[in-house]
Amino acid sequence: MKPRTAALAWPVSATYAGLAVVLVVVMAMSLTLGYRIYSLDQVYRALFAFDGTDTSVIIANLRLPRAVVAPMVGAALGIAGVLVQTLSRNRIASPDTLGLNAGASLFVVMASSVLGVSSLMGLSFAAALGALGAALLVFGIAATAGGLSPLRIVLIGVTFAGLGHSVVEVVLTTNEAQMQQLLFWLSGAFVDRPLALAANGAPFMIVGGLVALVLSRALDALQADDSTAASLGVPLFIVRGAAFLSVSLLTGASVAMAGPVGFVGLVVPHAARWLVGLRHSRQIVAAALIGAIYATAADVAARFVIYPIEAPVGAVTAVVGGAMLLILLKRRAA
Repeated sequence: MKPRTAALAWPVSATYAGLAVVLVVVMAMSLTLGYRIYSLDQVYRALFAFDGTDTSVIIANLRLPRAVVAPMVGAALGIAGVLVQTLSRNRIASPDTLGLNAGASLFVVMASSVLGVSSLMGLSFAAALGALGAALLVFGIAATAGGLSPLRIVLIGVTFAGLGHSVVEVVLTTNEAQMQQLLFWLSGAFVDRPLALAANGAPFMIVGGLVALVLSRALDALQADDSTAASLGVPLFIVRGAAFLSVSLLTGASVAMAGPVGFVGLVVPHAARWLVGLRHSRQIVAAALIGAIYATAADVAARFVIYPIEAPVGAVTAVVGGAMLLILLKRRAA
């Protein structure tokens, strides 16, 4: 996708407003659509005049957490995707590329198999530690192996991701009961997530997003090349380190809340650049809104793909993301 030229672009504020409206609509769809369909009036009564009926319980305790967690995760992964693609100068890179999802999955499987952790909060904490640990490992190896070049970061991240997924597969194939327990989580899902997870993850997402915004001007220079950025006074090591920290916080909180939801960080940055251009101060806000819309819409779609059974939301985002990846690869090869 090519960013729109300034001559063709409508005001960025109008773009943000339009995206915000779409987000409200898909969140309303998340509250009303599913195995049972509820009216907006029923949703209103369940949220503001709770009466203890089955309808109120389902909406307040099951639908509402999903309508909150999904946009939070989508926004965080959208911002993380922008940063990763700038850091790597690669338009087909994503947080998955850096091995963060693999680290989260590995820690969850090891926590379950070795420590016997079975609670959702415990697995979520392990996922956050795994994503952060993977980020520190990739960043540390790259820093000590000749510098934080974009290519080196990606190569180390892809290598770690392959190793992590291999270990996960070995552990799961030797323990069928555990595989059944963790398979849905490892595919990424927003179902049965309590609001406490959103409350726990929100501070990390907010800090990660603010760090990204603070770095936006430096990232504008960094997307060209190192020599240009350095000539403009950008401290390359510090900026890359801070951006990597932001990606780690955003991705770690996301996988802690919903598991490794793939391809959101790949798809969303392209849409953000097409809508608002290359300036990171605009990209980051747009990516947060688009990511929130994308994840929430995917969650709604997952309820009907194999109705009445619910599909993992990660499977839905993988189908869309995989198709887009093929299109991008074809354009690069053309």
